[in-house]
Amino acid sequence: EKGYIPTTKDGYMIRSGTVSVKAGRFYVSVLVEIPDINIDNNSNEGIGIDLGLKDFAIVSNGKTYRNINKSAGLKKLEKQLIREQRSLSRKYENLKKGKSTQRANIQKQKLKVQKLHHKMDNIRTDYI
Repeated sequence: EKGYIPTTKDGYMIRSGTVSVKAGRFYVSVLVEIPDINIDNNSNEGIGIDLGLKDFAIVSNGKTYRNINKSAGLKKLEKQLIREQRSLSRKYENLKKGKSTQRANIQKQKLKVQKLHHKMDNIRTDYI
């Protein structure tokens, strides 16, 4: 898509690119070489960050970030993920017993589980 990949006229050099599939979606990863730009940082102030279990992070200036894993939306997705993983496990058990579970159904269930993992990963990454 236009505007997402830097162009060579801006002084960037595109070195390589890869295409990958994750949870049924295609992603393009591009390695770009950027010219050196020196930025002077005269700030000598330090900051302390405490990562914890109850809260995500507590900064030394007093700011507290809540734990995203305790939100209602993520808990709902985790519950749904457990249900879908259990269903996938049953499909494998039926296949071992010789009952008629089609391999296509296993692939569909795997994709459902992958999509839920991907959705949860995106929520956590966006929060960070």
